[in-house]
Amino acid sequence: FGHACILVETAEISILVDPVLSYTYDADVPRYTYEDLPEEIDYILVTHAHQDHILIETLIQLRHKTRHIVVGRNADGILQDPSLKLFLQTLGFNSIIEMRDMESIAIPNGEITAIPFLGEHHDIGIQSKNCYHISISGKTMLFMADSCNIEPQLYDHIHKILGDVDILFLGMECDGAPASWVYGPLFL
Repeated sequence: FGHACILVETAEISILVDPVLSYTYDADVPRYTYEDLPEEIDYILVTHAHQDHILIETLIQLRHKTRHIVVGRNADGILQDPSLKLFLQTLGFNSIIEMRDMESIAIPNGEITAIPFLGEHHDIGIQSKNCYHISISGKTMLFMADSCNIEPQLYDHIHKILGDVDILFLGMECDGAPASWVYGPLFL
């Protein structure tokens, strides 16, 4: 759907990762928009709280058709790591699932596992971020939006637990967003 927004669908389930959708307008380049989504989205997975991965305008559009939304659990009481769960409750979402690294939730014919998300946040103590491993109907997918492999041994251990992956989605940023983009006010 654009940047990091990906739809996974089977006959039993629909999963939308990083819900930032293109607006509908006439253009020379074809693209998927809100109109291309299924009637109901079983799970929305949010990797992290940067504006190119979670957008209020899109969330409000999706609220009525979303069964569950999955986010990383924040470090309680830390200014730079606000609770995505509280934010989404304020927007009117009813079923918000917070996950920590290596926790899993069962889905029809598979599971979703939160994977450690390294890099991108300038070594600030932010825990409300996850990459996601989806095992569904005999296929495995790994969504690593904006993550940086700064510790290969960690992923060796994860590979031993989860095994090979059929489809890998990597972030497009190699160094991440500038600190001033989201966190600048915290440095004053």
